[in-house]
Amino acid sequence: MGAIHDDIRAWLHRQADWIQEAADRLLKKGQLGRDDLADLYALIKTDAGRAVTKTRPFHELLNGVAAGSDVRLRSVSQVIGIENLSPAHPLVFGDGNLTVVYGNNGSGKSGYTRLLKKASGKPRAQLLYANVFEAAPAEQKCQIEYASQGAVKSSEWHAGGAPIDALIALDVFDSEEAGFYLRSESSASYTPPLVAMFVALAAACDDVKRLLEEDQDRDISALPVSPAEHVASEAVQSYNSLKATIDAKAMEALVRWSDEDAAQLHSLGERLNATDPAGLAQTKRNAELATRRIVEKILQAAAAYSTDALVAIRGLRQTANIARKAAIDAAQVNSAKLDGVGEDSWRAMWAAARAYSQLSYPNRDFPVTEEARCVLCHQPLDEEAAHRLQEFETFVQGEVEATAARAQKSYHDALKALPEPVPAEVYCAQLQTAGLTDPGWAAYLEAYWKAIAVARQALITHELTEAVQPAQDSEDACTKLTIFAKALEAEALQLDKDAKDFDRDLAKRQKTALEGKHWVCQQAEAVRNEVARLKRVQALEKLKALAHSRPVTTQAGVVAEQAITQAYVARFNAELKKLGAGRIQVELVKSKMEKGSAKHRLQLKSAKGKQPLELVLSEGERRIIALAAFLADVCEKPFPAPFVFDDPISSLDHDYEWAVATRLGELAKTRQVIVFTHRLSLYGAMEDIAKKIGEPVKGKNFFQTCIETYAGKAGQPVHQATWNANTTAANNLLIERLNAAARAGKEGGGDEYRDRAQGICSDFRKLLERTVEDDLIYAIVKRHRRSVTTDNKLAALPIIETGDCDLIDRLMTKYSYYEHSQSDEVPVPIPEEAELRADLEELKQWRKDFGERRKVVLA
Repeated sequence: MGAIHDDIRAWLHRQADWIQEAADRLLKKGQLGRDDLADLYALIKTDAGRAVTKTRPFHELLNGVAAGSDVRLRSVSQVIGIENLSPAHPLVFGDGNLTVVYGNNGSGKSGYTRLLKKASGKPRAQLLYANVFEAAPAEQKCQIEYASQGAVKSSEWHAGGAPIDALIALDVFDSEEAGFYLRSESSASYTPPLVAMFVALAAACDDVKRLLEEDQDRDISALPVSPAEHVASEAVQSYNSLKATIDAKAMEALVRWSDEDAAQLHSLGERLNATDPAGLAQTKRNAELATRRIVEKILQAAAAYSTDALVAIRGLRQTANIARKAAIDAAQVNSAKLDGVGEDSWRAMWAAARAYSQLSYPNRDFPVTEEARCVLCHQPLDEEAAHRLQEFETFVQGEVEATAARAQKSYHDALKALPEPVPAEVYCAQLQTAGLTDPGWAAYLEAYWKAIAVARQALITHELTEAVQPAQDSEDACTKLTIFAKALEAEALQLDKDAKDFDRDLAKRQKTALEGKHWVCQQAEAVRNEVARLKRVQALEKLKALAHSRPVTTQAGVVAEQAITQAYVARFNAELKKLGAGRIQVELVKSKMEKGSAKHRLQLKSAKGKQPLELVLSEGERRIIALAAFLADVCEKPFPAPFVFDDPISSLDHDYEWAVATRLGELAKTRQVIVFTHRLSLYGAMEDIAKKIGEPVKGKNFFQTCIETYAGKAGQPVHQATWNANTTAANNLLIERLNAAARAGKEGGGDEYRDRAQGICSDFRKLLERTVEDDLIYAIVKRHRRSVTTDNKLAALPIIETGDCDLIDRLMTKYSYYEHSQSDEVPVPIPEEAELRADLEELKQWRKDFGERRKVVLA
């Protein structure tokens, strides 16, 4: 077996770590519990668990198997509601290894067999029904007594309950088992530890796979059902056929609803509802114009209040300020009596004086100094004042002042050119015309133009309090509005075409497709969740593939071929020979591996074509090969499990019957064998075999009993009687019965005596037959027995004398009248109690004397 161990270890080192972990636990513990499966389930989900390692030694591969417990059946009693069994006393199986229970048809043999089969949890045990001729019982139960590990135990077992653990090792052969081995593929009942590990490992794979499937079952799709009206939409079809393999780009495209999509859907709706396409086209163009005007105003403001524009205005302001300061600095008129010449207020006054002078002194150059008055104070101008005015004018007309004036003009012109914010009533009307009803647009423009108003005012007041910020970035808004305007333009063009030729069916299909897409986009979150779920399911599918038991089953087949099949076939062939059926052309072959377990079946050997066994073999041949298959299967167990056989010789001839009896006797050497039979021939053959085998089967280890049906109640154990007790005991039993009959006669009269005495006479006749077999001819030849047993007994035959034969013949003749029916014309009276007792005592004494004579001869 060393090569098998090495091969198994090498195979395990080629498996994923979670498989190795499962095998390691099985080898150490023998079975996997719920916690073990949970650990394996968690391990297969990890990268480490799916990796292949070669570090585990698997020392336990070399360990043997512990022997099972020595279980023995002792009795069945208190049967209630099971079949038609209702024994008044326990059915006892004796203390020895070989028990034969005899009973006629319908006496309860099969009932007891089915009860024991069900109580031991056999896979093909039938349901136990109550007696159909009686009212349904409240419960179905019985008491089963057994010995386990030397201790006697008793269990109340209910027909619908779990099997008795201690009896699981029990093996039962009946008609159902025979049919199973003939017609079905079967696994060997006993599986060697190495193969058992693979069977359990395959089961563990299935259990882990089941846990993964339960994960999948719990991960239920929450994807809403698509509306029937959108089922033809391409988007809905993609939605209904989501796959875990969909990439992020495709998924986002599926659930993205753009403004263009919304505009297109809206346009299609309008086109389909439009009764005046040309008029609607003009409305679209008006909306386009309004939209473009909004964009135009925003762009103007954006340009005017951009960073570069602000820099330019600030540059003009700085230039004007510098020029003015230079002009002020240059305005040093010596004749001036007051400060401030050249300042803004002075220049304003001077400009006003110039204009006023044209009213007072028209057509005369300013300032008028000859024969004139001061236009400011109206005082006559003296020479000094006239000179001062001329100096002032010279300053004003000078280059420095001109430069300052130009700079200031450029600055003020720039301020005047700043665009004013669009009033709310204007842009609201534009939005209304454009069809931009989204409140976001109104809010955007309100904020935008408020910012522009603040900026313009700050610039006009020369940013005295705070610096102006550039206008907010409007590129995105203008782009959207421009796209919207272009869409309006396209819609208008489309409506122009519609006015001439409108494909309404195409438009409807396009609208339906967009509506389907819109519905799908509304389920965006559900779609993302579903794809995530599908990815989880896909991952579990891959894990389920890793947990498939097929690789384990394949390897189990290799191991089972060496450890089970070859040995199983050899045992079957050996059993055929032991049962005298070696000539039957039948063979046991391995048919397949299933879940790590090797399946075998019976088939005809070298047959032309695949003919069923039932069509070729006789009923007896089928029975004997089924028995051989059963024994080859169950006899390999390393612990002495009890056997129960229900009429194992059904349909067998006397040759097969003797072979079966011999084999059962051999089995009884090492384990308890219980045989139920209705054939006295097997009953006698088992007794003969027990004597031939000797210890540990004969004597107290061989137990015979009988069951019968009485008053519709089957399974009634029968007390020892003349037919199954030894002749001495039977003789004494009849005397005891005669005593009881005499007492009944005294109390109840002659009829009471005669009713009982009739049976005693009949049984006395049977006892005389047994006396001839067992005493007179010393059991050398017996009815229902195949063999002639000498065993040094022939020397006792010469002691038989004429008187012995006369006694037996006289009594046989006399009591035959009570065993067989007689003529009514010659009635045979029942012997009186004294006469019957005398005959019984006479036979008893003769047996004692004859036995003493035989001892002398054989001494």
